[in-house]
Amino acid sequence: MNQSVRIFAMGILAATGMLLGSIAGAASVTKCGSDVCFTYDNSTLFGDANVVGNSIFFLPTAFVAESLNGAGAISATDTLNVEVEVMTEGFSLKQFQLLENGDYFLSGRGASVSAGGMFAVTSLTSNCGGIIPCREQQLLDAGPLTTQGSFQDWSIDSVINLADNAEWGSDQKVIMTIENRIAATTLGAGEQAFIQKKFGAVGVTVVPVPAAAWLLGSALGGLGLMRRRKTALTA
Repeated sequence: MNQSVRIFAMGILAATGMLLGSIAGAASVTKCGSDVCFTYDNSTLFGDANVVGNSIFFLPTAFVAESLNGAGAISATDTLNVEVEVMTEGFSLKQFQLLENGDYFLSGRGASVSAGGMFAVTSLTSNCGGIIPCREQQLLDAGPLTTQGSFQDWSIDSVINLADNAEWGSDQKVIMTIENRIAATTLGAGEQAFIQKKFGAVGVTVVPVPAAAWLLGSALGGLGLMRRRKTALTA
């Protein structure tokens, strides 16, 4: 492994350790759905979550940015790390679908708002390229938000499919990261720019572990049980 690849791998490993540390050291909450459990910090701007089926959703009340009368750029930024673990035997993670929305208000030629961030999934059990934890990441952008004079909705959606990475394919325990940044800017007197995030959700798709792997695991388990029984009989 050359030096640049080694440094990159060390960076990914360090970042994964920081993600785990941020969850473990925070006011962590665990909530379980049909097949998966979610562990996260409920003291962020995202707030507390609800879990229905295999989906987790947030209803933030304080994720707001507002600029008035030429105050310049005002932003609100936060990052949420969620540990996602499959609890149903024989299933693995396949896909994560993110949906976020909110609203905004603009008044004045120099008033502007934006919403964006990053969505990522990092493995806690699988390595890609040797020693680097498998990871998929996408940038988020709500696009141009320019309507003046009335409240308007904005939205973001993103999908991460583990099968898109041939070295990954599936997993049973990952860190899901949602990074959000909203910003409001005014340049002159009498202007107003306001934006807020009101909803965020991720739907998780789980699928049966491939039959060959499942059968191999079952066979190994059966052999272990038979060996223990034989040892007990001959003792």
